[in-house]
Amino acid sequence: MENVQSSYGAKTIPANQVKSLLVVGPLPPPIGGAPATVKEILDELANDPSYKISIINSSPATDPREQVDGFNFEKAYRFIKLIFAFYRQLLNNEAVLIFANNLFAFVILPFLLIPSKLFRKLFFVKPIGGDLDVWLDLQREPLRSYFTVLLRSVDGILSQTRLLQRSLQKSGCKNVYYLPGCRTAVEASSPVQKPFDEFKIIFLAHINKEKGALILLRALQKLSTISSVKIKCDFYGPVYKIIEKDFFCLIDEISTANYCGVIEVGSGVRLIANYDTLVLPTCFEHEGHPGVLIEAMHASIPVISTLHRAIPELVTDGENGLLVPINDADALAEAIKRLAEDRELCSKLGKANHDRGEEFRTQVVVAKLKGIIFPSKQLNTSPHV
Repeated sequence: MENVQSSYGAKTIPANQVKSLLVVGPLPPPIGGAPATVKEILDELANDPSYKISIINSSPATDPREQVDGFNFEKAYRFIKLIFAFYRQLLNNEAVLIFANNLFAFVILPFLLIPSKLFRKLFFVKPIGGDLDVWLDLQREPLRSYFTVLLRSVDGILSQTRLLQRSLQKSGCKNVYYLPGCRTAVEASSPVQKPFDEFKIIFLAHINKEKGALILLRALQKLSTISSVKIKCDFYGPVYKIIEKDFFCLIDEISTANYCGVIEVGSGVRLIANYDTLVLPTCFEHEGHPGVLIEAMHASIPVISTLHRAIPELVTDGENGLLVPINDADALAEAIKRLAEDRELCSKLGKANHDRGEEFRTQVVVAKLKGIIFPSKQLNTSPHV
């Protein structure tokens, strides 16, 4: 989709009852957690005829697997195009919601916030990922103070994690709301029949070093020597060029590992339901609430992940999944072995994970989002909630 505005939802109620919201954020493609989350939220808002949603797509034209850092010509062109589209749409909307990563947010924020304030439009920012606090701490003065003032000037910061919310509040931002990650709960048409003679694992994420694909492959090598259970692992996701050679060499060496390509956005829950557990040994520095962990909740299977950033907000070790230290293939292998050899525990954790997922249903999160941006007396929308 081009970086131009479009509208979601046909309205059939009186115009004076329609709330108008201008959203700036990334849409698929590319494949990734942030574009998928933005699409989930927009699709849910489109189901409500009392909302008129206009979207300016901020997705990059470059392949995310190239890992182009810093500011470049493509980003500059996208920035200018986005600014003009925003100015054309601003007056037709009551409120603005910006989805943006750390650097892009602060480059573009003044150009969007100042005119929004001049025309008395509500202005909300939803950081992509969960490491805005870390990024701010790395900035030198006076930039750090300048960025903090910008954040305090918006009507609300919608934090994906409790960890980020607490950190920003300690920095003096009292306008931080907790709005968790979300995915649509898709009910399976019939119960998934899983074979008892093998234990099936799924890895579903960008295949790079930070998401833990290579650590999982090394754990699979170890499992072949410590467990008698037949364990298989399917990998899904775009493979980053920087680890492409190492990844496929290990895939060729390990008979229990298989690369299955990239899935369509929105198909994650049904795919995950075919497996016994989802494994995400992430050490990704920008990690917030990984969408695949929420999809595993809706698929009613347990997860194995890491003690990293806000992952423990989603996974309680021994309750709805297992947690291991980052970059520890031995601990990861032992965790997989534990679930593979104890199907009763695996089932128990899967059921608990399904129950845990209620908070992260798209319908629940979007209802909270509406209450924050357009509050009513019936909703408790305090930033401390």
